[in-house]
Amino acid sequence: MKIALGFSRTNTLVSKSIRWFTKSQVSHVYIRVYDLTFKTYFILHSDMPGVVIDLAERFDMENTVLEEYIISDPRLDEAIRKNLWHLGKKYDYLKIVNLAWAIILKRWFVRKIKDPIVSPKALICVDFALFILNDAGLTNLPIGYMTQRELKEWAAKNHETLGWKRVIHDNSKTLFDHVKEFLKGD
Repeated sequence: MKIALGFSRTNTLVSKSIRWFTKSQVSHVYIRVYDLTFKTYFILHSDMPGVVIDLAERFDMENTVLEEYIISDPRLDEAIRKNLWHLGKKYDYLKIVNLAWAIILKRWFVRKIKDPIVSPKALICVDFALFILNDAGLTNLPIGYMTQRELKEWAAKNHETLGWKRVIHDNSKTLFDHVKEFLKGD
């Protein structure tokens, strides 16, 4: 299976707040997949309504996609299927507040402070993407402790070693252009 690990943002207050606290250009992490049955792209992600599947066309209209990493590995089929049980799991608003405090304290004390509350009943976008990547054996990153910026920086640093293709979007592209980029090399 081929997926894209993506990083995006919007102009909403929540997105702007996340970017301000994390000092990042991105506020959201998602997984883009192509469904053979429906012959279209879907976005798997944890967003305000919880863990959901959205049409990629709608997602691309509502979000500014900044960067994607194209990952092709047969282990992703099972990892995605295995993690669909997260669908409907609520969004972890408390974790966003905890991460904000951890970031503020980290800046004051200049050391890594772990999130004191990790809920098994709720998660944020970074955690959902890591569940899939870790279950596929592609990564072994800590779930519950990374911000969107940290995962983006990790992917930028390690994508070549992992054989992932980095695609930086200029946002003048249409959905068709994104699809052509995604399929390039097949």
